[in-house]
Amino acid sequence: MSYFTEKQDSSSLDEIFPDFSPFERAISYPYYAPGYSFSFYKGSFVKGICHNLDNRIPILSVGSNRSPYQLKRKFSLNADICVTPAILYDSDIVYSASISAYGSMPSTQWPCEGVSVNLNVLWLQENQLNKMHLTEGLGIAYDFVKLKSGTVKIQDFEFKNDIYGYVSVPGVFPFGLKTPKRLSSIHAQNTSLTNLSEKNALISLKDFLNIKDMDLKLWLEKVIKNQEYRLSIHEI
Repeated sequence: MSYFTEKQDSSSLDEIFPDFSPFERAISYPYYAPGYSFSFYKGSFVKGICHNLDNRIPILSVGSNRSPYQLKRKFSLNADICVTPAILYDSDIVYSASISAYGSMPSTQWPCEGVSVNLNVLWLQENQLNKMHLTEGLGIAYDFVKLKSGTVKIQDFEFKNDIYGYVSVPGVFPFGLKTPKRLSSIHAQNTSLTNLSEKNALISLKDFLNIKDMDLKLWLEKVIKNQEYRLSIHEI
């Protein structure tokens, strides 16, 4: 399947591939995601579907894998990948009870009847999927699962086969009220959960850990640079 290609101009690419500092990268999760199909094709970011999707594995992206910025970091522009818009039904996207190697609180699905979320689906070849499993910490940070039939709708074309996704192994972060909070940067309809930015979610986690001797930037620097400390957070 290949029906439209259009290279982005340099001004658009500045938004798609920002030059983040480590702190900016941590607090900017899950990053900008276009509302249209896109591909990495012959070393360029291209608008549209440029690859045959028939033998690829469709994976619902609920966090940074929605973003060309993150996909470039994981695969490079030389990887032939494709992303198509999709809607997730009867779930919302909330903060996971974990922290990534780059200092962000990642996301996961949470059952919410009647909610619909604008996301996208990443179409990977098998060797690309194996690489994605490594970046997702398969079995430690996320499990790879087949999603319930009918809960994901591809927007550009009809698709009735299986769609897969990653769900958080440690579950959701409960915050003070013992209820999850959703990522404010991901649009949803009919949600009743409280929106929270990544930066404020990280501040809540820092407060939960009773970190009082460092500001957020200094604490995140420790999280990013000190793997032993970062892993200890998951044990609390």
